[in-house]
Amino acid sequence: MTQQNAPSADVAARVTRNAAAIAIATLLGRGFQFGWAVLLAALIGAEQYGIWGTIGAILATAAAVPEFGMGLVVLRDVARQPSEASRYLTATLAVQPVLAIGAHIALILLSLALPYETSFRLLLALAALSLIVDTIGNIGHNQLLAAERMVMTSVVSVVHISLQIAFALIALLSGSGLVGVYLATISAGVLRAAMYSLALRQLGILPRLPVDRALVRRLFGEGWSIALGSFLAYAYQHLDKVLVFTFLGERAAGYLTAAFVIVSGVIELFSVTVFTALFPLMSRMAKESPTAMRRAVDQFAFLSLVISLPVAIGIAALSRSLATLFFPSFSGTAGVLEILIWHTALAMVGNAYAQMLLVEGRQHLLLIVRAIGLAVNLTANLLLLPTLNAIGAGVATFLAHAAMLALFMRARAMTSAEWRLWLSKIARVLLAGALMSALAFALRDSQPWLAAALSAILYIVALLGLRALDATHWTLIRQILSALPLFGKYLARLEPLHEPRRY
Repeated sequence: MTQQNAPSADVAARVTRNAAAIAIATLLGRGFQFGWAVLLAALIGAEQYGIWGTIGAILATAAAVPEFGMGLVVLRDVARQPSEASRYLTATLAVQPVLAIGAHIALILLSLALPYETSFRLLLALAALSLIVDTIGNIGHNQLLAAERMVMTSVVSVVHISLQIAFALIALLSGSGLVGVYLATISAGVLRAAMYSLALRQLGILPRLPVDRALVRRLFGEGWSIALGSFLAYAYQHLDKVLVFTFLGERAAGYLTAAFVIVSGVIELFSVTVFTALFPLMSRMAKESPTAMRRAVDQFAFLSLVISLPVAIGIAALSRSLATLFFPSFSGTAGVLEILIWHTALAMVGNAYAQMLLVEGRQHLLLIVRAIGLAVNLTANLLLLPTLNAIGAGVATFLAHAAMLALFMRARAMTSAEWRLWLSKIARVLLAGALMSALAFALRDSQPWLAAALSAILYIVALLGLRALDATHWTLIRQILSALPLFGKYLARLEPLHEPRRY
């Protein structure tokens, strides 16, 4: 290796190490949170679980206010100029906690305006205190990411989630109920903020007065569009739980929350390491060749469909078994899950094109698409909930994702030749999915788990037989596999069962 090439190797090693640390921490954190969500349901029952899920949905949406898109601006600017870290830390500490306090007050006023019981309003007011604590922790988190301290950040994240679960479990076992859960969440958030503060102090990143008012104005100016996009995305994701709780009550919201835990777990599981591989690829190609980048997004979106379609079919067929396994006392979860899971295929395909718009700098178009998706979701929920109950939320989510995907595809602006090739590939995947679905649903009442295994094998055989994947897809699969932590480089060396010719 020459001296000229050495820095490139160092950069590649650092990027790989950082990506692996984030991927491992994310997978561990999501795994812990999924296990806790399942355990919590068993400990508090459907009605309390519905309250917990609804408050969580409200807080997740409100969190976009104190964040205000500033985290991404800090990551970009401080990563470019590490010497500016203290100046940015001072500015964000001066304004973001104030925004969090404002969001807390707004939530209290909102709860008073809606037809909620006093007990729910008090729980929401208590839980919303975590917005303030988490905002301070998030400021430290963003600073460490900008300093490329991914291992340290990952350790703090896993420790925080572990402490939060441990504190909440102790509170529940002592009989404190949801009040104890939220106090545990706030306590763990305080410790998280303290851990980040100590880490920043060790790096010499400390707030220094006075506050740079020009920087504060720039943070607001550049962050508002990001904040609005985040708010729309979270509102879209969590709107159904709030509406079901408001119109159908706690128990129905509990069933929907339980189904949402499984569905969101699936999306997280199949998105984390995939996007780790996709982001560097998209960034390089967007600069070197925008046309090639768009074609790469098409390939990734197609693979997302290939992966997510059998998962959706399998979970829909196994909805009763999965609901019984994870949420045995939630009688209405199976029906909701069987419908809600179908939007995952549309969501994962749409996510690829959403990232394309971000890379191309078309954030305003992305905002419009998300606003339309939110409007469709709200309208469909209002129309369907009175007749379909909580199942209507699943249908509404599917319709909203379908509308958003249609808009994403319009923004992609494919040529006639590209459309013909795309539709030809999609038809083969859908045919393989139809064969899998027929077998899975035919056998699910008698042998559900055997039906899932046999139908998955049938799907793979059908894909290979129909030559749905070409050489470009196999290359992208290898890149995705190589991004998996620990064992990815070994999986990427495996030869495919059947590598079809390039069309």
